[in-house]
Amino acid sequence: MYSTLIDNPLFRGIAPETLSSALAEVNFRMRSYRKGEILARQGDVCNRLVILAKGSVRGEMIDYSGRLVKVEDIAAPRALAPLFLFGDENRYPVEVTANEPTETIEIPKSGVLELFRRNERFLENYMNLSANYARTLSDKLFFMSFKTIRQKLASYLLRLHRQQGQPRVRLDRSQQALSDYFGVSRPSLARELARMQEDGLIAVDRKLVTILRADALTQLIR
Repeated sequence: MYSTLIDNPLFRGIAPETLSSALAEVNFRMRSYRKGEILARQGDVCNRLVILAKGSVRGEMIDYSGRLVKVEDIAAPRALAPLFLFGDENRYPVEVTANEPTETIEIPKSGVLELFRRNERFLENYMNLSANYARTLSDKLFFMSFKTIRQKLASYLLRLHRQQGQPRVRLDRSQQALSDYFGVSRPSLARELARMQEDGLIAVDRKLVTILRADALTQLIR
């Protein structure tokens, strides 16, 4: 179990013996879930830190029509919604369902607070992870502000261009992951990539995309 936790970003830089000693002072439990079993429902109170030790889950949001909209897949050894463990409205923003047989390590909120007191590195890791998670949510909201898939792709490719410093950029996620990120279907995303290539805006070679007309992409998002 401790080897699994050491691989988790929350416990990065913490020696196994230190982690073992700290966890001996808090209550936690290990649970197993079958494929298709729900770990948490949207709106449930988030009163424990859930760390995936094995397997993967998907987060889905229920819209007002009752339709499930996939938000993301989460695989071991990541934690589920660490940002939502604290605050006045500490509820799960999505329904979490096991994609496959999954094992978790679950630490109650009181145990997490005790770990904060006992280990400054764990506190720092938790704060960094929460900040990164908040940034991801902010990015998703930003992309949702664009009405068309072309606008979403233009903004995304220009951001990679700035980060990587060259017109030929490498996508940092698969087309399926990118379509989930944008909240669109994978076929729709693939069609738009093809159309942008036909229009001479980009050239696509699997996960490598060459930006041919950065000015035109910039105009799309203004």
